[in-house]
Amino acid sequence: MADTWLTDLNNYDAQLWHVAKQLFEAIDFMHQRSVAYLDLKTANIIIPVNGGRLTIIDFNRSVHANGVDDMFSGIVGTDGYLPPEVKAGRGLYTAIREDL
Repeated sequence: MADTWLTDLNNYDAQLWHVAKQLFEAIDFMHQRSVAYLDLKTANIIIPVNGGRLTIIDFNRSVHANGVDDMFSGIVGTDGYLPPEVKAGRGLYTAIREDL
């Protein structure tokens, strides 16, 4: 059977903590390498149905960020998934924290 989207999981309770742990590890992995993803959403997370590691796809909005002090401006991401400080578009924000 092929991989599935996060939104297609049938048994959330059995897989929630495993998937959440992998997602946090993946975000940490990106941030340790100075990559802020900027568009985390369910449609960009693929889960192997028979176990294994999740995959984050679609890095077209990601940016190089030198840590939490590296500031950005402009609205980047998908409406409905934007943090309030980004959606407001009123100034600078840290891309690393936007992922969180």
